[in-house]
Amino acid sequence: MNSPVDYSRAWQREKLARQQAELLLQDKTRDLYDKILELEASKKELEQAHEQLLQTQKLQAIGQLMAGLAHEINNPLAFCIADIRTLAGYQQRLSELLAQIVQQFPASQTLLRQANADWLQADSADIVAQLETGMGRIQQIVAQLHHYSALGQSATMRMPMTQLLSHVVHNYQVGQLAGIGIEQRICDAVVEVHCTEMVTAISHIFDNAVKAQPSKISIRCQYLNEQQISIEIEDDGHGMPAEVLSRVFDPFFTTRDVGAGCGLGLTVSYAVIRQHGGQIEFQSKPDHGTLCKIILPCLTSAETA
Repeated sequence: MNSPVDYSRAWQREKLARQQAELLLQDKTRDLYDKILELEASKKELEQAHEQLLQTQKLQAIGQLMAGLAHEINNPLAFCIADIRTLAGYQQRLSELLAQIVQQFPASQTLLRQANADWLQADSADIVAQLETGMGRIQQIVAQLHHYSALGQSATMRMPMTQLLSHVVHNYQVGQLAGIGIEQRICDAVVEVHCTEMVTAISHIFDNAVKAQPSKISIRCQYLNEQQISIEIEDDGHGMPAEVLSRVFDPFFTTRDVGAGCGLGLTVSYAVIRQHGGQIEFQSKPDHGTLCKIILPCLTSAETA
């Protein structure tokens, strides 16, 4: 009679094979998941790099356009401003002449009254004043265009962040910051920057925070590592909706009233910070304030020693 077959070893071999297959599958699944995460991270980095490249190319093209516009507008603008000032002088002399005529020939007063001469004089003076204001506004815009097109042409210098950020805050008079608490926590980092341009760039960001009607603005600067610092400007003002947040760096985009801004402030900020090898982003929600994050390269302790 044949002895019974022992299947235990076969079962153990099959069990071991299944365990090895499961381990191999787990390893492959883990590798695949890691690859998916890497691909997603690479995709996000590529999208950010593509967006930054497009923004940089757009700003470069706009910079060239602005340089041409500033030059073309500035020449006729100078003639217009000079002519308006001359016209204002003529208008003043004409008013004085009419007053002398009325004094010497009282009968002419009736004729002048019928012609509404007083109203014509007052209205013409208002028109001249409005023209002067409008031309002055155009002159300011041309100056901003010229400033934008000339970014990066000044010399760089080393400056502590404490000094640089103090320039930003001290550009404001006490009355302009009335009712706003300013909180500052600034590290001792030193950066090499185009000083005037960087102060201007951060001032535009600070100005937006001031105009958001906050009760408090926080300015924080800290080391991310030995070669980078983070600058955060946060306010508890009215914040921005998503459709505004997505366009904050677009040239000539503004939510302010006519005459209160030409929409170049944050465009300049973006261009200056990117030019210095930095990054900038905004986070905001309506009624929840706004946070601006800036990353800039800084000098190492060995470089400042």
